[in-house]
Amino acid sequence: MKLTTKPTAVRIVVALCTAAALATVSAGCGAQVTGQPVRVEPDVSKLDVGNYQTKPRQVGNAKSDKQARAREAQRLADYVALPYEADPAYVEDAWGIATHIVLNRKTLGSLVINDTFDDVAKDLVAGWVNAWSTGGAQADKRRTLNVAVLMFPDAQTAAAVGPTLEHDDFTYNPDNQPVQIAQPNTYAHWRPGISSVGSWTVHDRYIVYIKVVDDISAPDLPALTSQVEKMLGVQLPLLDKFQPTPAGDLARIPLDPQGLLGRTIPSNPERPNRAEPDGVFSGRGTVSLMNADQTTLPELQQHGVDLVAFGDAVVFRTRTSTDAEALWAKWQPLKSDQKMIGAPAGLGEHVQCFADGVTEKNPTGSMNLCKFQVDRYVVQAFGKQLQDLHQKVSAQYVLLQSR
Repeated sequence: MKLTTKPTAVRIVVALCTAAALATVSAGCGAQVTGQPVRVEPDVSKLDVGNYQTKPRQVGNAKSDKQARAREAQRLADYVALPYEADPAYVEDAWGIATHIVLNRKTLGSLVINDTFDDVAKDLVAGWVNAWSTGGAQADKRRTLNVAVLMFPDAQTAAAVGPTLEHDDFTYNPDNQPVQIAQPNTYAHWRPGISSVGSWTVHDRYIVYIKVVDDISAPDLPALTSQVEKMLGVQLPLLDKFQPTPAGDLARIPLDPQGLLGRTIPSNPERPNRAEPDGVFSGRGTVSLMNADQTTLPELQQHGVDLVAFGDAVVFRTRTSTDAEALWAKWQPLKSDQKMIGAPAGLGEHVQCFADGVTEKNPTGSMNLCKFQVDRYVVQAFGKQLQDLHQKVSAQYVLLQSR
């Protein structure tokens, strides 16, 4: 389930801190007061946390090749462009709940129709895929742009793999025709009469695969290639900023270098919340896993969100507590038209819960969600059973209070 962060119009501000422990230096008229304001913290020993863990854990390093590559894909995700960055006409995440992590052809599904991918790209280290569409009520009346970044051990390997993938993709259907793209080391094709284009671009150790499918307009090759070129114009500079994990260190890559994942309730492996493993992100990867729109990334940046941990709860860390308070003021459910429900006791004033998916036929909703803010953190969590959700949220609060 992707979590939503929809903006609202009403502003409600509740103070988090209070002045306490003030010492009176002198009494009577003209008295002066000195001292420092101290946070009034809830007594966490009185919170109902059920069976959830309340002590931070050491997540450690990757335990397998698959886990290491998946973590590298998560790191790469923050440097994979969101299609709307190239064209604001893309307004809706079209990838859904499928995994974005590319370790083989399986993730790419029908985007890559040839069956040689796994053999040709056998040296693939990690990859990430995003897809956004122009939206609208009719799923068959949209334009969709898919972008996948595939990372290889070195530029030489990528230079050999890119043209081969295009060749196999190109020859899959005898009606395909080559297409020229105004970007070096780009290989592309389309099928005349079909409003779509596919391209492979080699850039250092990376291969960028872009597929545009336009179900809105009649086949127009210049319009399709323009979409590819605009996307590459955004994507390639981002990759120049990414620093891959050195090959010798990848097998033991840290899964939680900042320690935030170890302070986040982990997902239940028997009932995972998403297709990706638990992990941390610092930008675009976060947006890929949320029910996001074009305002989400700027909003995270505006409020100083520098790290997000996805587990059984989602923890947004900001640079300062002031940033977190401002983000809470923006996201708090009371500012929306959600059906509010009881929140767990003992967590202070910045906690609210609501029922999601409420309809006339389902007045209690399909899921319960809670949000709270403490220190530099804003947290979202959900659960079907309200008592269990309250316990989860309380345990998450304790984890973030741990020092």
